[in-house]
Amino acid sequence: MDLLADRFPGSLLALETAGPGIIDTQDQHNALSKVDARMRWTCADPAEITSWHAGTQLLASHTLTSLPPKTHAELPTHYQEMLADLATQQLAQVEEYRLNLVRLP
Repeated sequence: MDLLADRFPGSLLALETAGPGIIDTQDQHNALSKVDARMRWTCADPAEITSWHAGTQLLASHTLTSLPPKTHAELPTHYQEMLADLATQQLAQVEEYRLNLVRLP
């Protein structure tokens, strides 16, 4: 984060984070289990990102089931229905995967 903040001050950084439930079960995941690469780092709380470099701000953090209303409304109907179904299941593989927007100082 230091390198990015030093080279791109004031920039927006979009990144994904994965919680421990995803990392711990990746060998059983229908897609993740099929690739050789393994995720080794978890981020249970994306607010943690702000501690990596002074002045970093977490502007937004969403799961696939908690997308901003405008974004959700622009999805095709079958995606909206799929996400609504996933929300009722409260699966770690869904709820611990987050899309984050950070502003670098």
